[in-house]
Amino acid sequence: MFPALSTTFARAPASAPRRRSRSRPQTTCVDPSNRAGTPNYRGIVPGMGPGAREWVQIHAELKRGYKMKTVSSVEAIKLTANGKGVLLDVRFAPDYAQWAIPGSMSVPYVEGGFLASALRLPGFKKVNPRFVDDVERVIPDKRTKIVLMDIWGGSLEADPPTNKSFTDPTKGAGSLPAAFELYQAGYKNLYHMRGGVNQYYEDCETIKSLPEPDPKTWPGNKEFFGYRQFNGKDRARGQRDD
Repeated sequence: MFPALSTTFARAPASAPRRRSRSRPQTTCVDPSNRAGTPNYRGIVPGMGPGAREWVQIHAELKRGYKMKTVSSVEAIKLTANGKGVLLDVRFAPDYAQWAIPGSMSVPYVEGGFLASALRLPGFKKVNPRFVDDVERVIPDKRTKIVLMDIWGGSLEADPPTNKSFTDPTKGAGSLPAAFELYQAGYKNLYHMRGGVNQYYEDCETIKSLPEPDPKTWPGNKEFFGYRQFNGKDRARGQRDD
């Protein structure tokens, strides 16, 4: 079993993988000669925020270097069923507390104070500098299958736009940058959930085999939050992405 979680982390009810001996901190890189970006105290180049590489570089490393796979909601549940893996939700902690996939674990990739948590103001959030340490604390076995998810997913199935003036639909809201850092720390079996938590909630309406969360917790039906009304539309026109 995983060690008991502190108030920093949370997990919806589910069986967990058996705990293995904790590995020592380590870092790996697809291309050690490519040190674009500024490594942190662990020697890990951030996936977002100060010191991060250009997203185009990170995207290429995830897709062609680490060969990270994208999975659907159904595939994610199969990969992690019966304690075989972990559904890792990297969203802002208050969002996870409000609505989450059953059995998922929360280790936030972004954090913020009152203005971010109470008013949901994206400009007051920042990357969690202890993210990799936090994951190692609750998932010490780096061979564990981990499906990362944020609010809407981003994409490894499309290439980043060459025109930087447009909203980039490939970056997502944290799961892919978070995976970039975890790969550097030595995690081997990482997966990316297509469409994120928002897509999972939508899938539950038509795929009855999925463990269904309480639909009343999903803010997708509320115009204020701006989820469902942008489904399938141009993200550059305003879909919330935090």
